[in-house]
Amino acid sequence: MWRSRICLGLATLALFLIASAFADDVVVLTEENFEKEVGQDRGALVEFYAPWCGHCKKLAPEYEKLGGSFKKAKSILIGKVDCDEHKSLCSKYGVSGYPTIQWFPKGSLEPKK
Repeated sequence: MWRSRICLGLATLALFLIASAFADDVVVLTEENFEKEVGQDRGALVEFYAPWCGHCKKLAPEYEKLGGSFKKAKSILIGKVDCDEHKSLCSKYGVSGYPTIQWFPKGSLEPKK
């Protein structure tokens, strides 16, 4: 009985570590780091999402792949903002539905429409 619990615990840990490795491909943006990451020396594609949003959940695996594609290039930032946690940031950029994806050109904190 205890062996199965240990195996289940190890399997859960392994899945968490694998998921964490993939999640690093998209930069998590907050009120604290948004201006340090976006508007700098590279363009930024930013997804504004809500964790409960069904469309956001469907987009997440593909968006992570996109993040992985650009991670090594360092010419484009692929980022995401959790609008449940960072309401003021989402409000600042006029987010009214989820997901909202905006392009921020190099050196700009104003999204291009």
